Amino acid sequence: MISPRRYEEPAVRLLDRSSLTRNTLLVCCVAVLVVFWRESHVDFGKLAQGMPRVAGWLGQMLPPDTRDLPEVLAAAFETLAMATIGTLFALVAAVPLSLLAARNISPHPIVYQIARGILNLSRGTETLVFALIFTAAIGFGPFTGVLAIAFHMTGAIGKMLADVIEPADRGPLEAAALSGASRLKVLRYALLPDIMPNFIAVALYMWEFSVRTSTVLGIVGAGGIGQTLKNTIDLLDFPKMVTVLAIILLMVGAIDVISDFLRRRILQDRASNARPAPLRVGDGEIGRV
Repeated sequence: MISPRRYEEPAVRLLDRSSLTRNTLLVCCVAVLVVFWRESHVDFGKLAQGMPRVAGWLGQMLPPDTRDLPEVLAAAFETLAMATIGTLFALVAAVPLSLLAARNISPHPIVYQIARGILNLSRGTETLVFALIFTAAIGFGPFTGVLAIAFHMTGAIGKMLADVIEPADRGPLEAAALSGASRLKVLRYALLPDIMPNFIAVALYMWEFSVRTSTVLGIVGAGGIGQTLKNTIDLLDFPKMVTVLAIILLMVGAIDVISDFLRRRILQDRASNARPAPLRVGDGEIGRV
């Protein structure tokens, strides 16, 4: 008869190297969060005092003011156009930079570092900062918003495309290179077909993101529906403001649905194309359909 063994808790080694490292990191994280909490001046008492004021504003928003609805829709269309053209400009600039910023196909480590630096600089500078710069340089208007979106999205799109290119299968690239194909033909016929679905998915996602970002560019004079929103806030015109917010939400929601539908279709098509064709038996031989 086997006697049951008593379970024993594992010994806790407080002075073990791994335990010391883990506990030190935990204490450091907690200390950093405490410092950030204090620097953020989190005060729930102020929030509680301000909530009745917000509730009063919500009461003033109803019913929505739709008298200027054609003007608001025109501003929303301007925002959509601004985001689309800005994303298109960004794609044109981001594609060659992403090829240089992908470690597996970059021609030289120095070129790789320079391309990555350009993408990081573009991506790290917010769209509103670019909008302020171009507003001072060329004045107000939607073209300022186009440039702001293009300069920021170049870095964002280029970084995502480079991350798509780096894990690409090297087999087709090496086979094309050994066949004597030029570097351009290797990229065109071996790399591009492999990354095209992900490339289109990235482009659609960034277009959707640009539309959401461009809705506030009008606050700094870059045109679009953001300017209309800023005017309603400055004038405390709450009924018109809720109409503008509703148009923004509907537009962004529609773009999100369209973009998500297209991305899913692209991924489904890629999965179906990657699936091997069924076998058919006929006329005494086996062939692929």
